[in-house]
Amino acid sequence: MSTLDGLVVLDLSRYIAGPTASMMLADQGAEVIKVEPVPLGDPSRQSGPFDQGHSVYFMSANRNKRSLALDLRSSAGLAAIKKIAETADVFIENFKPGTTEKMGIASEHLLKANPRLVYCSITGFGDGPVGASMAGFDQNAQGMSGLMSVNGISEAGPMRVGVPVADSTTGLIASFAILAKLHERARTGVGGLVSTSLMQSTNFLLTYQAQKYLSLGVVAVGEGNDHPLLFPQGTFATRDGYLTIASGNERMWRQLCGALGLHSFAEDPLYSTNEGRLTNKHELRRLMEEKLAARDSHEWMQVINAAGVPCGPVLGIDEAFEHPIAEELRLAETVEHRDLGEIRVLGRPAMTGDEKWLRTAPPVLGQHSAEILSEYGVSEVDLEALISSGSVIQG
Repeated sequence: MSTLDGLVVLDLSRYIAGPTASMMLADQGAEVIKVEPVPLGDPSRQSGPFDQGHSVYFMSANRNKRSLALDLRSSAGLAAIKKIAETADVFIENFKPGTTEKMGIASEHLLKANPRLVYCSITGFGDGPVGASMAGFDQNAQGMSGLMSVNGISEAGPMRVGVPVADSTTGLIASFAILAKLHERARTGVGGLVSTSLMQSTNFLLTYQAQKYLSLGVVAVGEGNDHPLLFPQGTFATRDGYLTIASGNERMWRQLCGALGLHSFAEDPLYSTNEGRLTNKHELRRLMEEKLAARDSHEWMQVINAAGVPCGPVLGIDEAFEHPIAEELRLAETVEHRDLGEIRVLGRPAMTGDEKWLRTAPPVLGQHSAEILSEYGVSEVDLEALISSGSVIQG
């Protein structure tokens, strides 16, 4: 039995943030009903690239779910949503603020009919007067949160992270908030509203960079691959490529000096303290890379790791998935897709002892419409009428 067996999640979210939240719950055994608008479904289905017509963007966040394709502008479609929500445990939406009120499926509507429901609302910038007026996408959340200002190097200007980190992080935080509310419900018997936003979750990622400003008024800038508070900790050139080296304290610095044959540097006033190393980091980097240029990356990895200093290669995505550690951590899994046959998908980021967590591939649009609506009392005659009218798509 999986951790969340028996939990029913009604997910109306689109793109990455909300679907990531529901996927995290699905991976732990929850039944996720992914509601998609007709005729095209989740907009991410139209985002390339495509594998034989199927969006890999969509597939990245929608495994272990069933797809119900409905006309959300019709009375029949909204009636179906409300019917399922009456007995569901969790409801997730990431519409623009005010949209669910117009649809009649805002938290106050659904919680009145089902007080045990945990209603999760995800926005770009909250539902206040300023935030509600702004469309929320990963790109502008990365920019407004402060994240882009500390990414890259200051000389090149702000730079976005190369993955939708605002969306993905928001999904992870939303799933955490949902589980916390479910835990509270176990004591009180009552659900309620939880909310998060791209701005909140991405700003939260600033950690010590944010606290530097809040405590000291120091505004951080982009430091590239160098750690902003510790040196040497970053990416360094070797004879055949690059290594990441993380000398995190004075003990590690002395051990690194020994590994590189720079024994005198451990006591050199210019480099013996972290403050000195930060002040003189450009010259120190040059001297370190002179030594590193004598060997290939894999040779230095063995030497530096043996000295007790974290060190690793800089891998491309292809190399990361083919590395022996990828198999040990199950970074990718295989599953049978209805149209594509066996496909590889991302593994889950935490182990909970459930070896059969990957139950189904990302669904095709409306793949489970008929079976879901039948489970919630729609007769065969009414179902045929809904499909004929275009209010429901059966994939």
